[in-house]
Amino acid sequence: MGDDFLTLEWISLALSMPILYAAWHEYSERNTRDAKFLAGLGAGGLILSGAGFVL
Repeated sequence: MGDDFLTLEWISLALSMPILYAAWHEYSERNTRDAKFLAGLGAGGLILSGAGFVL
């Protein structure tokens, strides 16, 4: 494991996954307002992570 393992892209990816899981959990509890917020936050993190990997 070198210094490249803990880059901003990997950290963003690691933080987006639990946020998306929380969005799914809130959606299953019929709390759509929080589910939409968490899904947007998680999707934004995934998009930024993907852009970091590409660029």
